[in-house]
Amino acid sequence: MIKIPIKIPTHKRSKRDKKSDPESWYIFKTKVMLAALFYKTAGGVGRIILDYLLWKMSMNGVQQTTLPNEFFLGKYGITRQRKADALTKLKAAGLVAVFKEPGKAAVVKLNISEKRNG
Repeated sequence: MIKIPIKIPTHKRSKRDKKSDPESWYIFKTKVMLAALFYKTAGGVGRIILDYLLWKMSMNGVQQTTLPNEFFLGKYGITRQRKADALTKLKAAGLVAVFKEPGKAAVVKLNISEKRNG
């Protein structure tokens, strides 16, 4: 008779042993009043644009950036037309500065400053 060794785990996996989801790795702190201002001005698209601009600023340290169509369409389902409408509303409200050149993507910069008390 041949004996085959079988390894049976003696412990159960807990929630801590579970692999983490790469999409939840980045923890971001958004200022609530600023997010509400962007949402009220340009709807949900404005809020997503704010998150993207703040994310780019905190990760790369860039002040002005483009808003890629493939990223917004793939991740959030936002078309370039909806994004352009939101940018027009945000620019009219003075929340962002938009630099457009013919044949190139619009370059967007946040036009806000933090006031610190104390």
